[in-house]
Amino acid sequence: MIQPNTKKPSVSSVLYATVIGFCLSVSAVGAQQHKVSTKDIPWKTYMAGHDMVWNRITDDYYAGAIMGNGLLGTNFYKSGENAYRLNIGRVDITEGRGEMPDDIYPKTSILYDEARLPVGYFTLTPHGAVEAENMRLSLYDAVTAGHIRTAKGAIDFTTYVHAQKNYILFETKAQGDEKDYTWTWIPLQAISPRLNTGSKGDAKESYTANPNPEVTVKKEGNYHLSIQKLFSGKVYVVAWREIKSGDKRRFVITVSQEKDSLQAVTTAKKTIDECLATRKNALENSHKDWWHAYYPASFVSFGDSKMESFYWAQQYKFACATRKDKYIVDLQGPWPRENTPWPAVWLNLNIQLTYSWQNTANRPELTEPLWNSLNDNLQNLIDNVHEPAWQTDAAVLGRASSYNLKRRLDPELALVNQYETGNLTWILFYYLQYCSCNNKTDELLNRFYPLLKRSIAYYSHLRIKEADGKYHLPLTASPEYKPAEDCNYDLSLLRWGLNTLLSVNEKYQLNEPLKAHWQDFLENLTPYPEDTEQGFMIGRDVKLESSHRHYSHLLMIYPLYSVNWEQTDQQETIRKSIAHWMSMPAYLQGYSYTGSAAMYASMGDGEKAFVQLQTLINKYIQPNTLYRESGPVIETPLAAVASLQDLYLQSWGDKIRIFPAVPEAWQESSFINFRTEGAFLVSATRYAGKTVFIQIESEADGLCRLQTGMDTGEIDVRNLSGKTVAYEVKDTAKGLIEIETHAGDIFQISCKAQPAVYPAPVRRSEEAVNPFGIR
Repeated sequence: MIQPNTKKPSVSSVLYATVIGFCLSVSAVGAQQHKVSTKDIPWKTYMAGHDMVWNRITDDYYAGAIMGNGLLGTNFYKSGENAYRLNIGRVDITEGRGEMPDDIYPKTSILYDEARLPVGYFTLTPHGAVEAENMRLSLYDAVTAGHIRTAKGAIDFTTYVHAQKNYILFETKAQGDEKDYTWTWIPLQAISPRLNTGSKGDAKESYTANPNPEVTVKKEGNYHLSIQKLFSGKVYVVAWREIKSGDKRRFVITVSQEKDSLQAVTTAKKTIDECLATRKNALENSHKDWWHAYYPASFVSFGDSKMESFYWAQQYKFACATRKDKYIVDLQGPWPRENTPWPAVWLNLNIQLTYSWQNTANRPELTEPLWNSLNDNLQNLIDNVHEPAWQTDAAVLGRASSYNLKRRLDPELALVNQYETGNLTWILFYYLQYCSCNNKTDELLNRFYPLLKRSIAYYSHLRIKEADGKYHLPLTASPEYKPAEDCNYDLSLLRWGLNTLLSVNEKYQLNEPLKAHWQDFLENLTPYPEDTEQGFMIGRDVKLESSHRHYSHLLMIYPLYSVNWEQTDQQETIRKSIAHWMSMPAYLQGYSYTGSAAMYASMGDGEKAFVQLQTLINKYIQPNTLYRESGPVIETPLAAVASLQDLYLQSWGDKIRIFPAVPEAWQESSFINFRTEGAFLVSATRYAGKTVFIQIESEADGLCRLQTGMDTGEIDVRNLSGKTVAYEVKDTAKGLIEIETHAGDIFQISCKAQPAVYPAPVRRSEEAVNPFGIR
């Protein structure tokens, strides 16, 4: 239970637990109100409780200390019995054969021609047998520090990937014979990692017959260089310098990629020189300053300590994987593997789940690479359309692509269940959230809206009007199950897209010539195929009859909410659909549990949502919070972030719901600056099982419909000056009120009869902190 802390902290607990408790503060009527801010959080101490801690380091990619800056990435873990490995990655190192002329290189598959490539790793090999080891990844500082004790000495190490520069630093201070440990570079073969898995049967001869050249490793002066030329003409270079000073060794590493060897080597050397010309303290401070400024965009504390640490690990991990000016996050992030079947960007669930949570977390800038990529590669989206005549107004996305989103979609793919016509529309659902949550009206009208028009136009070309007078869809793919006519995957996205186009046209008075066409399409679109016992089907005449990890047939429930629990006539269908899907667990995977958790949260059932998330974390999440399905796939842990957020805040259907699905055991909960549709920043506190404080900050003019969960007869609504704010009660039972707001307005809701309880972290025991890593 969260309580004001009065006990003097012990030395051992001061790092985390005892500084944390709810702050109770009394605000007199009419007095100046305290604006709740993430500045109220003791970030350094608080985040220390979420660090990953190892008292044993294992030979496991999924148990290593991961670091990154949106372009470069490292993963430090054991290599065999008596060595350590620092994996090196760079997210934009791909084959690049897709743009080569066909007469020089006949195309195969993007999983080979455009594959992400592994780079290599350094090994640290002590002279003596390892006797003890430990390390700690500080999320707040984004630095890993550790200690290795051997039979011949000891090594203390510190490593990080600079937040804003393309520098990887690895520094040691050693004792005894370990002052001269062995440091070795191991380049990995530049070949699609799919070839090293059981999937290699789909590789064509034109790829295997044209391998990349062998890597060249050499030394030029003080620079060590690993130069890898590619068949496509690109070149990437791993370069490093070592600086020795007594018992200290410092390695400065970078990875460059250019059009030729001379440019790549020159860039790499220049980068290392810039790093060495910067004072060590200044370098470290600038790195830490970036991370310290990153976290306070929002704050949340959950009633389960492991889930809370997991949540913050994902905030850290995603900032390692991308930045505002970097690339889309693919399945591996900046931590490539030499053996994975997934060396690309997957577009039929993975990219959508990866980008499902950042707006609520008030980190929208991290999603901008995806929206920029859609617009920058618009011609590729158009060229993906198989019919030239349709390209005048349509666009589409296939199952997987490289960063250029180029993947032609042919109807013949329906026979192998890959004619996935809804992928682009699903991505655009999250693009709309970005625009709505961040008051991006220009973006919505000039970039999102034209893309959605093209995505829905593809369906206009596909539709078939049958004898029942309804528009139907031909055979398309329900991702990862079977093809079907009137596939619910497509019908749900199409219905959302048509409603959205009509809504945008009406709200902004666009006088859209296609309005009548969209209205007719929507009004006469065939209903969702449904079974009386099983709920929503895969499609017409296709039931869900075997275990299915993907919830492609249930998108109307989540995340689209076009069929939702507040529609009382749909509750039984929703209940049956989820129950039937989850009743066949054989092939369920981690994201099956994040999806079902979110669905239960939308029903207000926090208990079932919590059970699903527990299953995910305890069964599927690895020691460093990575996730695997035959190889690393980044989306599932990130999808769990969205599911956790849904327990505390939901804003679909033009209504903000405060603590809509909190498990009963979580008597105290809080968050600060969660972002909602309509461009509101919301903060709230739940104390003794009840919502007792809400703060709303409006960034745009508009109506705020707020389901408080509070007794509307006992609430006090005031602005920061202490003046009463007018509101209208719309539903007493749910505590639903409406307030007209203007940009810049801030108001707070509290209980009249008790002091304001401001958001703060939940108190933890020392045993409950630092659950990730290996203890």
